[in-house]
Amino acid sequence: MVLGIGKLLGGDTIKTIGNVVDDMHFSGEEKEKLKLQFEEIQAKLKSKQMDINLADAQSTAGGLSGFMQRSWRPLIGMSAAIAIFWEFVLSKFILFFLGVFHYEVINIPQLDTGVLMTLVTSLLGLGTLRTFEKSKGLTK
Repeated sequence: MVLGIGKLLGGDTIKTIGNVVDDMHFSGEEKEKLKLQFEEIQAKLKSKQMDINLADAQSTAGGLSGFMQRSWRPLIGMSAAIAIFWEFVLSKFILFFLGVFHYEVINIPQLDTGVLMTLVTSLLGLGTLRTFEKSKGLTK
């Protein structure tokens, strides 16, 4: 019972409902009819989501919301690049120059590079996939 609720809340609602129909006592014909209806509903949901994605991509919204809508991927990439630059270059140079000029060295903030590298490798993987798709002519 708890597993079924978790699946409902986890995003596989239509699939879970289809499995519930399988467990119920319907004739084979009734089960097939219900499964077909669930598949039609799922197809409509996917179609509506594609319409939303298309409208998002074609948006010409202005102001801050329009800027954020068009620029969130580059902003995440720049944030990751700045964080890597800080962690592996700038903080090391600051510590070096503080040591060379005999200043008291303070604790410079360290970033959680495990999470950072997960983000960066994910972004690089998506970028590589996009480049591959463009080279094969799958997208514009």
